[in-house]
Amino acid sequence: MDDDEVAAILGGSSRFNAGPSRAPCPARGVNREFDRYFDDSTAEVDPGEADMDELRRAAWATWKTKPPAALSGNPASAQEDDELARALALSVQEHRSSGSRRSPLVVPDGESDDEDLRKALELSQQEAREPKRQKREETPEEERRMLEEAMAASLAQAGSSLSSTSAPRTSVDDRPKVALSAPVADIPSSTASPAPSDASATPSVLRLGGQMIDRAQLEKERRERQAARQAQQGGSQPASTISNGFSAGPARVTGMSSIATSSNSSASTSTIKAASSSAARSGPSTSAQRPQASGITHPFQAPGPFPSDAAGEYYLDGEMRHTALTIGDPTSERTFSPKQVVGKHSEISLIIMSSFVIDDQWIGDQAILPPPEIVPTNIVRPHLKDKPEYNGKIELQVNGELWVYPRMIGGWGSAHMKYFWIFYKTGRLRVVISTANMVPYDWEWIENTIFVQDFLPLPKPVSFRENYLPHDLPQQFRDLFVHTRVHTAIRHIIANHPNGTSISFKPDDGFADMTKYDWSKVKVRLVMSVPGTYTGHDKLDGYGMCRLGKVLSEEGWVPQAGEKVSAEFQGSSLGQYGLDWFDKFYQFCSGKTARALVGRPKPSAWPSMKVLFPSLATVDASELGRGGGGTMFAGKAFNKVTQPLFHDANSKRGGVLMHAKMLIAIFEPESRHLGFDSSPTKGGKRKASEIEDGNGGVGGWIYVGSHNFSSAAWGTLDLKKSPPVLNVKNYEIGVVFPLDRRNARATADLIAPYKRPARRYTAGDVPWVSARGHGVGDPS
Repeated sequence: MDDDEVAAILGGSSRFNAGPSRAPCPARGVNREFDRYFDDSTAEVDPGEADMDELRRAAWATWKTKPPAALSGNPASAQEDDELARALALSVQEHRSSGSRRSPLVVPDGESDDEDLRKALELSQQEAREPKRQKREETPEEERRMLEEAMAASLAQAGSSLSSTSAPRTSVDDRPKVALSAPVADIPSSTASPAPSDASATPSVLRLGGQMIDRAQLEKERRERQAARQAQQGGSQPASTISNGFSAGPARVTGMSSIATSSNSSASTSTIKAASSSAARSGPSTSAQRPQASGITHPFQAPGPFPSDAAGEYYLDGEMRHTALTIGDPTSERTFSPKQVVGKHSEISLIIMSSFVIDDQWIGDQAILPPPEIVPTNIVRPHLKDKPEYNGKIELQVNGELWVYPRMIGGWGSAHMKYFWIFYKTGRLRVVISTANMVPYDWEWIENTIFVQDFLPLPKPVSFRENYLPHDLPQQFRDLFVHTRVHTAIRHIIANHPNGTSISFKPDDGFADMTKYDWSKVKVRLVMSVPGTYTGHDKLDGYGMCRLGKVLSEEGWVPQAGEKVSAEFQGSSLGQYGLDWFDKFYQFCSGKTARALVGRPKPSAWPSMKVLFPSLATVDASELGRGGGGTMFAGKAFNKVTQPLFHDANSKRGGVLMHAKMLIAIFEPESRHLGFDSSPTKGGKRKASEIEDGNGGVGGWIYVGSHNFSSAAWGTLDLKKSPPVLNVKNYEIGVVFPLDRRNARATADLIAPYKRPARRYTAGDVPWVSARGHGVGDPS
């Protein structure tokens, strides 16, 4: 039976469109009676194996129609249902067996962009019945070279035993369609630790990064570790209990002590509660702000209550929180869930977002983002490494979503940025800078940090001044959007998306619409990395570590005479460190510019920069054990020379590993040796004599963003060339902000997701190496 025969049965064209006498198939939510009919008709169809849009058009073509002429004279209802069932089955069969793929959309620069995009849209519609794109096989980040094959194997072997959270998938076509009429739950303002919920839908086998996680085995090992710790402590604590069985979901361990305890560690308890991954995703619940030390406040955590509009709660002064986990010790701190970050779906008019890894099926299944058929969505994401023709291109999805693949240079580096620009119908704009990818384990099982700031429209737009510092954030994003061709994608969305005309943000005149918003409350500076070779001071000052030094110098966030920077970098992936690169990075952390470093003598000693990375023992003691370390990469950073720099990374929430990228710099008297052996002042406060000649009240600063501690992320600077040259491999983005000089150390303690001061590696300590000998399933 070919397409025309099927069309004859359906009463429409061979493209499964309704016949000329019937209106086009309505979007979900427009005709609820038809929605129920369609859902009943396709109840047994696997959304992951069939094109539900196509089947919906097929059902619409025959819904409430008389039997086709070929069936006249027979009982109408029964035969019509039988033929429709055959047609639907045939469509599914063809969809599964077809072997072709769409080609990427090639969009040139210039005035022809929109025309080419429209042609591509027509082509995508013609190919709607062709199979969906293959699942992501590997990822292009240098820090994940050893993870690529594991992720590919994970996707290939997932099978029926894995849930939608098992591994990232890149095809929007694979995403089950979310009912457009489904109500969107209100997003509460804040959260303590998530409450347990029914976890029956969570399988006993999952994958984290490239590692297979057997929940039952992990729970057995975790309980054995806890029993051993209790035995060492004298056996005073009762045996732990678990409700509903471990296979029901990740277990929450209350008060699970870290392998490296510190003076501020909380006492362990033995109560273990089962908590499914849906707990955090369902949206946070209201709780009080965590009690803070006297006089110490988080610069980006207001006491509340916060203002709200139809789209939800918003934060005009900026709000920084860690992710709402479903494992680890309970916390009274406010946290962010992905749904809270996104806001109420029905009030969103446009989404521009970027993430290095994206689990599209999780996003669809859990309704993290609104349906792209309703809300115009532009996603900046890496192209498939084995499909170099996608590099720098824009790909149009059949649902109207546009994927922008940033241009990579020379086949190296990664599009590692994680951000959102969300435009609401209320007129508000939300900008998000995140360390978390759009995958469930980054929001539920691993520490990550999110910065959110909302901007209201001005009564009257002001001129866009290039060098006006309060406008630094939109200026940086404007340049990024143009570089990655987001402007081209937005033009197409406005012209072609069903709701494109409702978008008030246009890319015309160099994104002049950014002047509509009030940026006066921005207190952070943006630090970006963009792949390329930059020659001359003016150019290289715009990116990577040179940009960091330039920002610190401009703002005056630098140590005073007689002071040095004591810095520490917490990340999930490390580079290969040489003394020259390490020293340059430290000099930029001290507020030096590239111009100031020209002619600097060759360094002879390693500077006071701590490298925070989980030890093998810490990973073994974590709640998910070695299986949970699949996204942590030490590479070749650790050796006899760099060993003194290494410090253990231990989350404040107990046995949880960390994906957050945070660089903390504290200004200290030079007499404190390397910052490693210094004793913090009482309460984290500086003596009056130490702050009399303060630099505007700044005693340090913190960076939070996507940059890991590697040269690929921050760049490699050659000062021997004239003019100097900076080479950058990755796309990265983050924010930097100052710390109050009076209590910089205590404020850093409050902001960091990990225990400070970090424990220095001792004899026998080695870093966790997921891809070389320590990982689950590796040879030894």
